[in-house]
Amino acid sequence: MASSEFVPASVDPCSSARRDAVCTHFSLDLTIDFGEKRIFGSTILTILIQGDDVREVHLDGKELSIQTVSLEDTGASMNFVEKETALGTDIVIYFSQAMDSGTTTKIKIDYSTSPLASGVQWLQPEQTAMKKMPFMFTQCQAIHARSVMPCQDTPALKCTYDARLRVAEGIRALMSALMISESQLAADSTNDRPIVEYAFEQKIAIPTYLLAIVAGNIESRDLSSRCRIWGEPDTVEEAAFEFEEVEKMLSTAEELLGPYVWTRYDMIVLPPSFPYGGMENPMLTFLTPTLLAGDRSLVNVVVHEIVHSWTGNLVTSKTWEDFWLNEGFTVFCERKILEKLSGHADAQLAYLEGLSALKKSVDFFGSDNAYTALCPKFNGSTDPDDVFSSVPYEKGSNFLYYLQSLVGTAEMDDFLKKYVIKFSHKSISTTDFQNYFCEFFTDKAGVLKQVKWNTWYTAPGMPVVSNKWGFVAFIAFVHKYEAEFVVRVGLDGYICSLSCTLFKHDCPPCLILNDGLMRAQQGMHTASQKTFYHHLHQAKICSQIVFFDYILNHSKTTPTHAKFFMKSLCMKTHVVEHIDEVINFLTTQGRMKFVRPLYRAFSKVPGFMQKSVQVFLTNRKRYHNIAGAMIAKDLNIEA
Repeated sequence: MASSEFVPASVDPCSSARRDAVCTHFSLDLTIDFGEKRIFGSTILTILIQGDDVREVHLDGKELSIQTVSLEDTGASMNFVEKETALGTDIVIYFSQAMDSGTTTKIKIDYSTSPLASGVQWLQPEQTAMKKMPFMFTQCQAIHARSVMPCQDTPALKCTYDARLRVAEGIRALMSALMISESQLAADSTNDRPIVEYAFEQKIAIPTYLLAIVAGNIESRDLSSRCRIWGEPDTVEEAAFEFEEVEKMLSTAEELLGPYVWTRYDMIVLPPSFPYGGMENPMLTFLTPTLLAGDRSLVNVVVHEIVHSWTGNLVTSKTWEDFWLNEGFTVFCERKILEKLSGHADAQLAYLEGLSALKKSVDFFGSDNAYTALCPKFNGSTDPDDVFSSVPYEKGSNFLYYLQSLVGTAEMDDFLKKYVIKFSHKSISTTDFQNYFCEFFTDKAGVLKQVKWNTWYTAPGMPVVSNKWGFVAFIAFVHKYEAEFVVRVGLDGYICSLSCTLFKHDCPPCLILNDGLMRAQQGMHTASQKTFYHHLHQAKICSQIVFFDYILNHSKTTPTHAKFFMKSLCMKTHVVEHIDEVINFLTTQGRMKFVRPLYRAFSKVPGFMQKSVQVFLTNRKRYHNIAGAMIAKDLNIEA
């Protein structure tokens, strides 16, 4: 690296961290206080000096209450200031004397979080499945770790960590780390029950967005010697059935990407307010309960989170501008694993469905919006949450699929393993990826000349190259299983004509099939239900009578995905007779994939804009802070 690498400049437009003084390890000593809805205690940060004459270290914070800052070894107080930024607070801590490159120091910070911390959700007992104990969990991606602890909140820097967490007896705590001990303490002033202290250790350096804490009334079931599922007592058995094949998925991922280095792969099904499908916290993947379909047809989300153990958690994007290196690689590898587990058709259909999701994101932002570029530029005031969409996932995976079409599938598989080896435990840029890709495929330099690298990275809208898909073969495939579906649900005469209409209008087959549909099972497969509603939702030409007769017959067993399509269709076709069902859905689910577009559709029904706002404001506390902030922006209100 050139010497300019170490000028005291920010490492990331979304962080106050600087290159000349970086955190390499932190030790948390925290109490989780459900009564006050806060986490309080201390963190000790090991700071490595990487420049000369360094006099300060910069950390990120957000709505933290910092009591004291001191040197850990002597206890001597340190001066600090908190400067407000567009994305939180720049916490500047001053050394008593200039520090030289290569030296380390430990800084202790006593602090507490805010009850409104953006990265923490507190749930009352009635918001849980058992309705007996409170529950809390963190969601630090993208830049919410700064609301949980003072830190350098950027994917450019990675830390190991250890932690001690104290909770009231009856509450179990977990983290994105290996639990090494559990002990009971006496009650203290914040609790009328005895205290349990859990100790954790994460020996592999991670970016702060992968810090995770969860505490509640939870139990576990072992799925294999290294895989375990956690959940509330009322859901853990159902989850154990749903994710029974996780060990097989993990082993298949190892075949593609190399050894799994994180010791354990544990998962937890969170309450419905969790805003995402999954979150790849190391050793503790967070999952939405909307995946509990009862037939294992939606577990591809788990494959995605498993792959993050390599692409994202080991090889990490340097900034949120390079986020596609996390998500595009993960989707690309996820579908390779899906092909091994379920066949080529499943994988291809997943790509086609992904293209549909990508088009929705492009349509939402606008095809000329810079947020639809593969590598959007952030100016220091842009919150990555505002840019979140299918673009880095699907445009990124399409880019890699395109590159694979040029270099060959076997060759690309070889590259993936070497890529992980090359960049493990590092944070890299898009330029780092491109340079290594071209270096790896020097024998294909001629064919790679046609790649419009910069256009792929910076052009907004849909991918600049349309990958080739086997439409003809898939249409025949669709009709075969579509006929089986029609026989099951007794809708002969509707689906067939609908599919013809869709194909005449060049509607991709991903709208007809979803993963799992080809696996014939007795009864009505979840993916089949999802497919049916996706049909109607996209075409907008259904008979209301047939549609709602079907709803009445199946509403008790219809999974969340199908219910979402159903409610969305109600709103897009202005069928206001079922508005109460829409409101019930919105106020019992928290996954942004469902509630954000449904709120938008609800608000656009003539005469219901104010009603949609009222429903949201009344139920704002039910949603995670991230979801609430995004819904408020969707509805153009302050909340």
